[in-house]
Amino acid sequence: MLDYRYKTFLVLADQLNYTKAAKLLALSQPAVTKHIQYLEEHLQVKLFQYEDRTLKLTQKGKYLKDQVTVLNREISEILDTLSEREEIPSFMIGVSRTIGEYYIPEHTCLFCEEKRVKINLMVENSERLLQLLKDGKIDYALLSGPVQSNDLTAVSFYQDEVTLACSPRHHLANQTLSLNDLKHERVLLREEGAGLSDAIDYQLTEAKQSLHQLTRINRIGNIQLLKNYIKNNDGVGFLYHISMLNELKTGELATITLSDFKVHQPFYLVYPKQAKSKKEVDCMLEIFSPSDPTGCEDNLPT
Repeated sequence: MLDYRYKTFLVLADQLNYTKAAKLLALSQPAVTKHIQYLEEHLQVKLFQYEDRTLKLTQKGKYLKDQVTVLNREISEILDTLSEREEIPSFMIGVSRTIGEYYIPEHTCLFCEEKRVKINLMVENSERLLQLLKDGKIDYALLSGPVQSNDLTAVSFYQDEVTLACSPRHHLANQTLSLNDLKHERVLLREEGAGLSDAIDYQLTEAKQSLHQLTRINRIGNIQLLKNYIKNNDGVGFLYHISMLNELKTGELATITLSDFKVHQPFYLVYPKQAKSKKEVDCMLEIFSPSDPTGCEDNLPT
């Protein structure tokens, strides 16, 4: 910062009148005189002189005015730059439909993190998200199904149970049976490529079972529509437990327990191998791991 007396000098150099300069600076005229005298003594040059009773700048005074004006502008630019808010990093996160519609709104404090990062969300099924991730169109994917790729790293941040849902009016409601007992029932599933479908297929393969033993399967690519059909008693269907909590509370849906088929599926934060720093990944995990939305402000870094 320039000495405050240089501001007095610049105003007087513009006005060439002590009375006007003092008024603009909200100073007394003697104070303006003292500021100029200090500068002249400090610099050991004469800055002003009177010619025919008119105040004028000396040649050294003109030079100093030009240089101080430039310096003052540069200092202002520096201060403006220093005071600018640091750019907030922005991330495009692809999320599966279950996570986007049911997990994030209820279990994370997403926008409490605006002070630290900017999060943009894209909702697609898992198959599409994996392709977008490999193509570099998204920074991370949050997937609600198994991840099988040597090019990607998957870190679990939550786990949910796959539940067989039905209408409370369904004849199998609240019963325990085997998967084979469903062979004549209409079973509603998410579309192929959805994380839920992948999780079911993976578990069936592990158990040396197959969907082929179920003879009446219909696939529906929308979670809410699938639930509506189940509520209308048009069939039974597999859903993540998190996506049917409200309907279970209100009694709109009931469950069927399968003694020989249980799926506990992790939800994953997925990103290209060796493409992200540990600090960034830890930040994403902190944002998307389950939290109490009412207390998320307390968790923000200061």
